[in-house]
Formats: sequence, C-alpha cells, structure tokens
Amino acid sequence: MDIPSSLTSKIPVMSSSTGANTNQNDPIQHPLEATAQAIRGAVSGEGRAPRQAHLGSSNEGPADIIAKVSGAVQGGIRQDDSPYFTNNEGIPWPDAEHSKTIGGIPVASDVFLLQKQQTFNRSKNLERMVHPSGSGAFGYFETTHDVTGLTKANFLSSVGEKTPIFVRFSTVTPGREYADEARNPRGFAIKFYTMEGNYDIVGLNFPVFFCRDPIQGPDVIRSQWRNPKNFLFDYDAIFDLLACTPEGNHAGLMFFSDHGTPQGWRFNHGYGCHTFKWVNAEGKFVYIKYHFIAEHGQKQFTQQEATQMCGEDPDFSKRDLWETIEKGQELIWKAHVQVMQPEDADPEKLGFDPFDVTKVWPRKQFPMQEFGRLVLNKNPENYHRDVEQAAFSPGSMVPGIEDSPDPLLQFRMFFYRDAQYHRIGVNLHQIPVNCPFMSKSFAPLNFDGQMRVDANHAGNKQYAPNSFAHKFRPDTAEAPYQVSDNVMSRKSHYWHEGKKND
Repeated sequence: MDIPSSLTSKIPVMSSSTGANTNQNDPIQHPLEATAQAIRGAVSGEGRAPRQAHLGSSNEGPADIIAKVSGAVQGGIRQDDSPYFTNNEGIPWPDAEHSKTIGGIPVASDVFLLQKQQTFNRSKNLERMVHPSGSGAFGYFETTHDVTGLTKANFLSSVGEKTPIFVRFSTVTPGREYADEARNPRGFAIKFYTMEGNYDIVGLNFPVFFCRDPIQGPDVIRSQWRNPKNFLFDYDAIFDLLACTPEGNHAGLMFFSDHGTPQGWRFNHGYGCHTFKWVNAEGKFVYIKYHFIAEHGQKQFTQQEATQMCGEDPDFSKRDLWETIEKGQELIWKAHVQVMQPEDADPEKLGFDPFDVTKVWPRKQFPMQEFGRLVLNKNPENYHRDVEQAAFSPGSMVPGIEDSPDPLLQFRMFFYRDAQYHRIGVNLHQIPVNCPFMSKSFAPLNFDGQMRVDANHAGNKQYAPNSFAHKFRPDTAEAPYQVSDNVMSRKSHYWHEGKKND
C-alpha cells in the first residue's frame, strides 16, 4: 500500500502523558529495554537477547497502534515474537493440554485454567443493538475541491489534503452471526482521524430513514427483529409498522427493492442521511447532505440470488471486502454534498421539510457538488480490536461541521455515544481504532472510569473552571441558528404530518 508522505508527515509527536510513543518510527521502543533484554538473555542462556519481544503490543499505546494499523505510519505489524506464552500477568504458561487436578478432578487453584475460562466467558463484547454484523477497512480521505468558503473544517482546508479513515460496513438488524447477504439496509460509517479530533459520519446505503422522530427509533429496529414468542423473523411486524408510519415508506420501498440485497459491502453508495451544517471561518453556515458515490458502481442480487448466497457463503460480504483489498485493489467513493442556504430552508417555500430524514432534497434544485474521495486500501489486523470495538457517534463533529434541527439527529448524537459507552465503556478512546491519534491536542476533560489506563488527565485539576489552566477554544463554539418555534409540547411540529405529500 502506498500511503502518501503528505499524510505521514502530519502525524503529531505525542507527549508521554498520552501513553503514546514519542518516537513514532520505532515500533518496539521500551523504557526498560536493557533490563528486558538481560532477562530474556538469562532465560535463553545468552548474554543478551538479539531482539526485543513485542509483549503482545502492551509496550505500545493506542495512538502508536492505530497509526500503524491505519497505514498512516509504515511497518510495525505486531506479530507475537515472545519466547514463551504467559497468562495475563506475564507468568509463564506451563502446559497446553493438562489442567491441574486431584484424581482427575480440576482444582480451584489452577489459576491458568480459571483465567483461560474466565477470559473466554468475557471475550465477546455486548453485541451492537443495531448494525451488529459487519466488517471494515482503513484508507484515507482526499480533498479534491476547494470548499473553504463553506466550511472551516481542518481536514477540508486545502485541495490534496489527505486524512486517515476507517470505514465500517454492516447490516442493520440481523444478529452478528447472521448471513450478511440478508435483505436489510446497509450501514456505511466513516471515522476521519483529523487534526482537530475524530469526525464520524454514521450513514446508510439509503438516503432516507424509516422514522423522523427519535421516540420511534427503537420501534423501527424491533419491528425488524425476531418475534419474542417464537424467535422467528416476523415479517408482519415490518409491514405493520410501515403501514402505521406513512413517512417511512420511502425507506421501506428501498428495503424491499434490490437496494436491500446489494452484492456485498462495496457495491453500495453511502449517504449521511441527515442534514448537517457546514460553518466557514466567518461563522456563516449552510445546510448540507452527504453522498458517497461508489466509483466501482452499484450492484445488487435478486432475492433468489441473495437467499442462495446466504446458504452458500454466509460471510460473502465480509469475504468479498477482505479479499478485494488483499489483492491490492483500492476501493474509491467520490464524496459529494448538496448545499442549501439557511434562508431557503423553509418548508412552505420548498414544499418539503429539509430537516425531515425521511425525505430527500431534489438534485435538480440542489445539485451534487464533489469535494473529495474515500479510498480504502488496507485491511484490519485484528477483527475484534479494529472492527468489533470500533465505536461511532454522529455527535463526534469537528469544528466547521455541526448539527441541524433534524430531531432524529439531535437525539442520535446522544444515544449512539451512550450505546457505545454501555457496550465498550466510557474509556473507549483508549482502544486504538477509536483513538484520535492525528489530533494536535488530546486532553479529554473527563476523569477515571473503568479501565482508565492512560495519564488520566495528566495532573490537570479535576474540575473546571480553575485558576491553574484555562485552555478552551471559544473559536470552536457552534454557530447559532433559529428553531421553528419556542413552544414545548408533544404536539407535532413535523411539516409533512397528515399531508398527502408524506
């Protein structure tokens, strides 16, 4: 894989307080190198070991690891080269085949047996409530057109700018082990490792969603789950909810068209679905919608072909993505936006609500404008670490990109992050794939929590404001905008509700 030098030159040197290596080019640097070599030399009968073991990557911080896994830093693939196996405490493992027993009965003092089983019992994360079955790949995003008049986002600041990315593809509602060619919407989630933090776009291969009010979100998913009585798929439920939710039928039609059975993950377009704001350096904003158009085109199976493939190869989508990239083929999506001026975002003028995620913007009225391309060219090194533990939230927005009055987006910005905190933990940023390793500054104003192993705010006061450090960025405050009214109630504020054009 050829990662441009313009990208690798931007990798920041992290301070020791982040837990990252200060020498990004040395994958095995260790503060106790001489001692470690002497110990291994004593074990092997030599004066000094010829090389240092990688210690299962425990001598690298998450920023070191993801810089290499993403391809932004070359080399450093962490294959185990330790001289012997150990348990989690580094104690040598005595026997691969025999438990510690009395008369053949295992005993509680066999700490190796118990730790192995306890680890196995806990070795799978909680399954995602949505998008559980998926796979992903690394690559980069390249800005191809000047959009600085529309947004001050750092990674879009100049043509030719390249930003490391991770993309995860998924099916939305079948379980993690279910055939990935099942009829379903496909998730299309992108993580941009920008110089001002990680930016997530959490989208679909549909430009619209099934509901516009967040209170219906769980119902949409549950209607596509299994019947709690017999644990069989309940197709009556899907159609019943669609019949009761007129605004969801656009997505429903896409679900039951050939868009519901694409040929793997890669032959899909991707959409941000929601309306977002781009804010420029002057504080002026426009509303935008994202479209990622597959340069290699869209291809779909018929229902019969998809059903057959589910039986022949339940992992068809995962295998197709992996093998394509392993062959050295790059996958490219052209990135486009539709742009709407704030004064035009009037449903009475437009004939539709631009913040209703069940609706699209007419392309003739709001033409597609290309601004970049997504390039995937590197497979993950470890599925559990790099894909299963990847966490996305539409609330992860960098300066220059902000939310809109879309009600579903507003709540998803909270509940996606909350779901990941429940599934993985509040310190998920310590997992390499979620680490904002490209950020020029990383000092999260959050403390403690389970498995907090970095500098835990590195000596800063555990409250703010304080008299000792005031390192805030007023220039990144969100641009103000006006909402439709100042009335709080459960009365519908959806412009389309009850109208024929829904």
